[in-house]
Amino acid sequence: MKKNKKRKLKYYFSACFFTLSALLELALISLEILQHRRQTDIPKNIIYAVFAISVAVYLFYKAKTVGTDKDDEDERDEFITVKTDHQMYKIANWLIYILSLVFLIGAAFMYEAQGFTTLVIILITIAATLSVLWNLLLLIEVIMGITNELKN
Repeated sequence: MKKNKKRKLKYYFSACFFTLSALLELALISLEILQHRRQTDIPKNIIYAVFAISVAVYLFYKAKTVGTDKDDEDERDEFITVKTDHQMYKIANWLIYILSLVFLIGAAFMYEAQGFTTLVIILITIAATLSVLWNLLLLIEVIMGITNELKN
């Protein structure tokens, strides 16, 4: 039991570290966009931010599932698994929404400062893709909710 607590803490601290590094990368992207400097570094920082967010989500998931063994599954373990998956879904859903807004606002600032450049088109495309993904996830959630209500 004590070993599981230590592993949970390790996963939580690692997830916090990667979350902070992702926020730092997003802040660097915002500064580079607003100050119109080193725009060749923006794609690299976007890749680093996405990687850090992905690792943080994975570590958070691992921290939530530590101690739930597959050998002696009962209803509580299944409930914890369902709750953890639901939390991860909600976090990913909000993350997609916030990232689409960040890219869209960044594209708007860059369009105002530089005009219609290739980087603006790329940022708008990424923002539109993330927005479509967020809307599809929301639609699937609504359909599943309606299906569950009709079942009961």
